[in-house]
Amino acid sequence: MNILHSKIFTSFSMISLMFILSCDDKIGDSTPVLISEETYNPKTICDCNDDGISLLNDILSKRTQFKTLEHLLANETASEHMNVLKKNWKVMQYKCLKQFGPAMMKPAGCNQPREIQSIKEQLFKLGVRT
Repeated sequence: MNILHSKIFTSFSMISLMFILSCDDKIGDSTPVLISEETYNPKTICDCNDDGISLLNDILSKRTQFKTLEHLLANETASEHMNVLKKNWKVMQYKCLKQFGPAMMKPAGCNQPREIQSIKEQLFKLGVRT
């Protein structure tokens, strides 16, 4: 009987440990680093496109961690995280448009403005203005 209890306890302990280790809601993520016009230096339109898509996906990912925008805003850490990401998007957008101009609006090679617009539309539907 003691062996059965020992096996049950061991199994329960292992399952509990796995559950605890796998529970990662990412709400407590550290705040991203704020970029500036001086610190963000894309070399090509491809850099702007890739960085933009990545950043917008980060914003989308953070937003979808919460059922509603109100829940996100009620979480001070997540709200600050989102604000930094949105500020970074504005800096990136300004710098890329300033550096590469109208070419940023034309789909070509690695530049995919439609993909960026698609992510922005998803964010808009979720109440996030970029």
